[in-house]
Formats: sequence, structure tokens, C-alpha cells
Amino acid sequence: VDFDRAFIGPASVAAMYGLRLINNFYADFAGTRSDFVVVGHPEYNLGKVRSDYGYKEGWDTTGIPSIPGRSLPGDRIHKMGTGKYLKALAKPEVKPKYKERVLAKSRSEPQVRRGDEPQGDINSFFEELLMVDKLPPCLPNRLTAGWANDMRSQAVMKHYSSVQEELESLRGRVQRSPEVVKAELETDDAWRYYALHFKQAQKNDAQLRRVKMKANKWVQQAMRGTA
Repeated sequence: VDFDRAFIGPASVAAMYGLRLINNFYADFAGTRSDFVVVGHPEYNLGKVRSDYGYKEGWDTTGIPSIPGRSLPGDRIHKMGTGKYLKALAKPEVKPKYKERVLAKSRSEPQVRRGDEPQGDINSFFEELLMVDKLPPCLPNRLTAGWANDMRSQAVMKHYSSVQEELESLRGRVQRSPEVVKAELETDDAWRYYALHFKQAQKNDAQLRRVKMKANKWVQQAMRGTA
């Protein structure tokens, strides 16, 4: 606690002598307590009347050295200058959406292929998309229920919920007019974005099924033991 700046009570100003309104149970040698921070201060020693008129010689009144505070706008002004910074604020840069950034990154690094990157072509992706009766959930296996649990409102959950809706919409469009959707997604390889999320959803769904099957075996064994 910074006693030099702390507001002690309504009858005192932000000063150390306000502590005397609370108690005087401070000592020069208080064992493991740090009472010397209080009793060694001139405001506490001299009181309000004598402190308001300044201290006599012998008290060190120099401020505590500290690093000046920094902020992101201040650093940008120092780096760019006031004029360029104001122009940048007047004309904000429109950043691309997350899907567009992912596609741009995949196109800029064609030599890097991950193990879970979709294989095959767009036709095989359409076949797998229409083969399942119900799309697997794209949401990660996280606990979203419970009191004071705000995981459902987090950005990552909103992103995967949006991906789930886009896959549902894409599946319906493929069923109605596959050639139109194929020509649309092949222009910028956008189908790889959906194929990647579809494959990840299948992997998450399979893992969840394995966990449930394993848990069911434990429950059945426990029920047999208690029967």
C-alpha cells in the first residue's frame, strides 16, 4: 500500500498523518512488522499542522525514482509522430476476416502441408459432406455449461459455431446446385477451408465417441460390482 497517496478517511487528506485518526499503535521496533514505514515518515512524526508548512532540513524529500508509464497510443505516437498517427486514426485499415486470412496464408505457403490437411479434390469433399446423415459438431470438446461459466460467449466458441452454420448451409447448397457451388469454391480454393474444419469435426466426434464408450464400460463394470 502506498501510504503517501492512500486516502485514509474523510477527515484527512491523502497524507500519512491521517493514520493517527485510526490508531497510534505503531512502534520503531515491531518485530516482523514494517512499522518503520509509518513511524519513519515526517508527516506521521510532525502531524498535519507542521507538515503543511514544509519539512525542516534533515528529511529526504526526493521522490522515489520510477520508470514513466507507457501506453500503446503513446508508443505509436513516439514511433510514428503525431501527424501520421492522427492520419492513421482518421483512415483505419480494414482487416480481412479470419477465413480470408487463413486462405491467404495457405496460398502463400503451398509447400507446407500439415498432417490434418484435407487430401483429395473438391469432388471427394462433396461426397464425404453428403454421405453423413448429420454433420459432426465443429465445437471443441469443452465444458460450456455451469454457473459462472462464460466459455460459450468466448470468441473461439463463437468462431466454431459460425463454422458449423456455414457447413450446414454449404451442405444444403451442394445438395441443390453442386456445380454452382463447385465453381464458386474452386476460384480461390475456399473448399479447403471447409474441408479442413469438416475433417477436424470428424476427428473430434470420433474421439468423443471413444471416450463415451470407455466411460460406459466403466459404468457397467461398476453396476455389476454393486448389483
